[in-house]
Amino acid sequence: MSFRRPARSLALGLGALAGALVLHDAAAADPFFDDIPIVLTASRMAQSPVDAPVAVSIIDREMIEASGFTEIHDLLRLVPGFLVADWADGSPTVANHGVGDAYDRRIKVMIDGRTVNSPLFGNTAWQDLPLRVDDIERVEVVRGPNGAAYGANAFQAVINLITRPPSTERGAALMSRIGRDGFHDHGFRLNGSAEGAIDWRLSGSHRRAVNFRPFLNDNGALNGRETIARSVLNLGVETQLNTRDALELLVGLSEGGSERGIPGDLAEPEREDDTRSRFLHLAWRRSFAADSEFSLQYYHQDERVRAGWLNTAYAPLVIPVELDGDSRRDDLELQYSASLSPAWRLLLGAGVRREAARVSSMFNTGSTLSGTSSQVFGSVVWSPLARLKVDLGGTLEDHHYSGSLFSPRVAFNYALTHESALRLSAGVSYRTPSLVESRAEQVVRVGSEIKQLQLRAGENMQPERVKHLEIGYAAMYRELGLGVDVRAFYKRYDDYIDDQRCFYPSRPWEEPGSPADRMCPPPPPGFAPYEYDFHVARRPRSYLFQNAGTFSMSGGEFSVDWRRRGWGRVVLSQAVIDIDADEDILDRDFETSAPRSITSLLLIKDLSPRWRASLGYYHHAGMNWLNDGDRVPADGRLDLKLARTFGPAGSDNELAIVAQSVNGRYADFHEGRYRHEPALFASLRLGW
Repeated sequence: MSFRRPARSLALGLGALAGALVLHDAAAADPFFDDIPIVLTASRMAQSPVDAPVAVSIIDREMIEASGFTEIHDLLRLVPGFLVADWADGSPTVANHGVGDAYDRRIKVMIDGRTVNSPLFGNTAWQDLPLRVDDIERVEVVRGPNGAAYGANAFQAVINLITRPPSTERGAALMSRIGRDGFHDHGFRLNGSAEGAIDWRLSGSHRRAVNFRPFLNDNGALNGRETIARSVLNLGVETQLNTRDALELLVGLSEGGSERGIPGDLAEPEREDDTRSRFLHLAWRRSFAADSEFSLQYYHQDERVRAGWLNTAYAPLVIPVELDGDSRRDDLELQYSASLSPAWRLLLGAGVRREAARVSSMFNTGSTLSGTSSQVFGSVVWSPLARLKVDLGGTLEDHHYSGSLFSPRVAFNYALTHESALRLSAGVSYRTPSLVESRAEQVVRVGSEIKQLQLRAGENMQPERVKHLEIGYAAMYRELGLGVDVRAFYKRYDDYIDDQRCFYPSRPWEEPGSPADRMCPPPPPGFAPYEYDFHVARRPRSYLFQNAGTFSMSGGEFSVDWRRRGWGRVVLSQAVIDIDADEDILDRDFETSAPRSITSLLLIKDLSPRWRASLGYYHHAGMNWLNDGDRVPADGRLDLKLARTFGPAGSDNELAIVAQSVNGRYADFHEGRYRHEPALFASLRLGW
């Protein structure tokens, strides 16, 4: 591939950056925003996005409500460069700048700072998170690698879902959404009184939605359906012991089922998968000064899946499909931050994490597999000049599979004004193999015999590594009511992990059928493939995880956030991405896994003091989801919401109508298999 495509992408980002600098000269600082936004996720220290060492997007409560989204993963459509897809055979998936498949294991997802990625696959079970959209105060998204702050697996992005603090709410609320196809989403929220020594919030909800209906593709094949039902309960408790010490308790539970499968199909019959997810979060914080704090936190999460069916498509063969699994994570972390002087700011911390999973079919064992990892992390911010900040950060980790890893970062922020700055940042981040990638030996067992081998872990896999460089500009033009965030980036990835097909000889004593065949490692004892597999051209085969190549990614993105009291708000973002894969990347769809452009628009219009309308438009160019996914054409999704508030001034009462994907059903994740359904519903929120 020529250098022109990545050069054009990088030039677009630099061009947008230059345009922002021209705009900078047109606006003087004048109070506009009620509050200066503060982010916590960029470096673990509270700071303005203008001062952050990496690019950060904030989805605030106004954007969350105006979007009309009822599912958490959909909120990521509002972030530059992000892709969201649902599919009928598993959890929704999210990607940043492409390279996305069914398991979004390259994006670190947190709730109030605690990691919620699955210990099993490393992905996020979005529909099973033990909280709802109504529980979220804001979402902070680091739009790139951030291993220096969070260690291995903060690889393509970091998403932090920050819940509504109990101390900021009082009274009670009821929410109800009812729509077509039997959609409903009912919830409540209860809060403690202002006079109590303990602040608490209890929220719960139950929802049901049809995401996919069976449909005939161009080949006349019927494809799968998906109907989800989830119940969620969430409790938050805070208490201020004295002027310096505070305690926090968060507990959550999500349970439900997903109706999946293809009507009348023998290989993937209709069925119901059951899931449960729970978490516990305990924290103690001691404040020494306004900018000095020590915290000690313990997290626990566990997940359970019960799913399985009988594949009878190859009668008289009966192939049991067993997907039952249990996993858990326990994490203990301490952190200290302080300002040593006006020119120096320091953060230090350490943590230990234990992950465990038990899936007999995936690991060919009835025992629980586990691993313990530990890390130390730190960041120093130095201001040698009034306008210049130098951020040096890093995480040293001892991972249970990959051993010692060090993720460093250096960033320079040069302030043009009090609320605008240029940023240059560079670093190295890693992603370690998940338990499945490092230990898998997925089997179909009948009695004592192994009839099929599916996913298998390769030997001595190295962690994925990315070297990243970005230049950016962030500012708030208060006189214009405008926020701007522009950046250009370049990333180089090594030791990318993928699963590749391998074959076994047609008979144990035979040689490989072709020199081009990739042969599998020796099978475990008891391997006796179905006779059927010997008589088809594909022969017995497995999918082997291994380091599969190197590639580079370049591009640019910008977002503008304009608001005017009495008129409304416009949030617009655009990203342009180019992937250049080396010859050792064998997947021919790899370079097109990132669409050439991704656009997001949220328009919020105040019609009167009581009426408000909003429009969301989300578009991407044609692209390919990898592995279980496939090509999806260029498409745009249009969402509309019309809302009216009522009751006493300042109340939380609202009546609204929401239409999602008003332009019709659209191809999602795989053009030939999945068509996502539009949604139309009414919502009512009552508070007192």
